Amino acid sequence: MMQKDTPSSSPEMNNQVEDEDMIYVGDVEEVIDANNEGDLKEENAMEDLSEGDAVCVFTGHKCGSIFCGALTKNGKLAATGGEEDKAYIWDTSSGEITLDCTGHRDSIIFSAFNHDESYLATGDMSGMIQVWRLTDKVKIWDYNMGDATWMMWHMAANVLLAGSVDGEIYMWKIPDGDCKVFQGYGCRAETGAIFPDGKRIVVGYEDGVIRILDLKTGSVLSSISSTSGHSSTITTIDCHSDNNLILSAAVDGKTIISTSNTGKIISILQNLNNGERDNVLNEDAGNSEGNGDSNWVETAAFCKDPVFQVAATGTVNGEIFIWDISKQVLRQKITQGSGISKLLWKGNTTVLFSAGLDGVLRCYDGKSGDCLHLFTGHTADILDLYVSENGEKALTTSDDSTARIFDISSLR
Repeated sequence: MMQKDTPSSSPEMNNQVEDEDMIYVGDVEEVIDANNEGDLKEENAMEDLSEGDAVCVFTGHKCGSIFCGALTKNGKLAATGGEEDKAYIWDTSSGEITLDCTGHRDSIIFSAFNHDESYLATGDMSGMIQVWRLTDKVKIWDYNMGDATWMMWHMAANVLLAGSVDGEIYMWKIPDGDCKVFQGYGCRAETGAIFPDGKRIVVGYEDGVIRILDLKTGSVLSSISSTSGHSSTITTIDCHSDNNLILSAAVDGKTIISTSNTGKIISILQNLNNGERDNVLNEDAGNSEGNGDSNWVETAAFCKDPVFQVAATGTVNGEIFIWDISKQVLRQKITQGSGISKLLWKGNTTVLFSAGLDGVLRCYDGKSGDCLHLFTGHTADILDLYVSENGEKALTTSDDSTARIFDISSLR
């Protein structure tokens, strides 16, 4: 849902961090001061900081925002794309470019490796999608679908999916390019997520409607209407490992848990704009400071730890909520002081990463809510966040025209 600058705890975590690390602030200079014990002067901290905590800073994007990024499973290669109509594959140790993905004519909003890392797909806002074979770095397929809103690889097959401004969902087999187009409904297909079974996709639309589609037939299996669920643009959506529960949030301020099998709403976890709660009578879960009418959840994710059944939601005003899924109640609220663009759980652990609009990547213990680490270096909003499957590296992309690699191997 980020429109800025676009053209249109684990048991091992027993050591407590120092008080300085626990301070939630909205000012990146203060964060830098806390981490570096005053070694940097506040007034020029941003100018003096080059690498910060990053083990690699990629500066191949010469200008503009970097909107998207992905890592290979071992974290050795990154793929990033941005506002200058450029996408690159690069080495996360040296920053050396290994592939310049030429041919795009609009901002890159998607760059990702397929499930077995034989291909990289890049896509731009105009709907130009290109697929590159990694063995010889040759472009083997392209397609122009018209204005696009999102793209994703299937998690287990060489299949690409994309949502359009007109609402259609496209699906291609790679590399032969066989295409299916699923019906649109007169408004943007804002976001989507594939269920773990790989057979269905849930799509959130501009009008607040959520639809579950069968990937084989394209038929609508169930839906949640805007009268009973969300009343405005869906910002984020995630699927539970049980293949049934859906976590969704929208600009209307609501966060909802629903079922894919029946389309039934189980709980409205929060309603930020009205200060209402189902099952949570807690002021801490209410509106943030300032104008509550402008607050909504930008990012949400189920924790994949099978014994820690929670979900995390992050707002544009800088709050993180940790929800008990079975009881539909609030477990923790964290106020980090800057808007949140993306939340990611580290693999199947209870370690939660938060990408901040103040340029700081934060790491939290999902059980206690404690801040475990701050990663600094960016001088502008973090727009995307990706954690390697082996759990050793995190990639961030930013409005500051850099992408950064952080070593997260010790955070478990």
